[in-house]
Amino acid sequence: MGFTFVHSQAGVPPSRVEDLASGDGTAVDRHPLVVAGQALTWQTTFTSGSATAVPVSGASAVVFNHDDGTGQGRWNRRFARGFAHRMAGELTIASVTVGLLDETAGAEADEDAEMLGSAVDGLARLLTDLEDSQAPEESADRIVADALSTHAALMGPLIEQRVTVRQRDEFTVHTVRSVSADLRGPALERLRARVGLPWPARVENGVGVDLGLARWCTTMQVNGHQMWSRLEEGTALVTDLWLRSPPEPRE
Repeated sequence: MGFTFVHSQAGVPPSRVEDLASGDGTAVDRHPLVVAGQALTWQTTFTSGSATAVPVSGASAVVFNHDDGTGQGRWNRRFARGFAHRMAGELTIASVTVGLLDETAGAEADEDAEMLGSAVDGLARLLTDLEDSQAPEESADRIVADALSTHAALMGPLIEQRVTVRQRDEFTVHTVRSVSADLRGPALERLRARVGLPWPARVENGVGVDLGLARWCTTMQVNGHQMWSRLEEGTALVTDLWLRSPPEPRE
């Protein structure tokens, strides 16, 4: 298993793959650079194909190559698929339990039934999320929606927010552009580094009320998607979601 040290040449999280280079200046294939960039974008271990990147700082990562194909990518696929089926079984058990509790008397039983019913609803939503993560064409709209809400949570009041879509090779690129009402360069740069982190909030020492884009990190790995964030004109935060187009159905 070989490894490569990769860093952002500007010393900040990369906004595109071209911002990255090997630590010793030697040429590196594009794929390890992409994986390193995603690890830095999400600030967590990121696997795609035979490469796994581990961030060691906000602007550098180590990329490990595992040519045997037994890396985290396969584990992610088995986890997402197997967990969804396990959740279906748990939902069945919980639903039956709610029915039994409804037949009992007493205030405590009513309270237990209400709490369990709420848990069932939450599990059902989670199951839907997991199933959607297996179908890129169905989850794209939700990923974009979470990008919009993450920008709003981080930036506060906005003057403008829009989404554009274009095709680029095997990817559909959804570009989310948000213009701040009062934040400028340095403040926006700090927020840019937090787009992929969980629980986004404008207050740097606080947390938001929603998981944000971070909920899609595993989905991005499994499906070969990419996310890059950058600033435009000192007032706009731009996130490019490179979502790999689903294969054409066989006839």
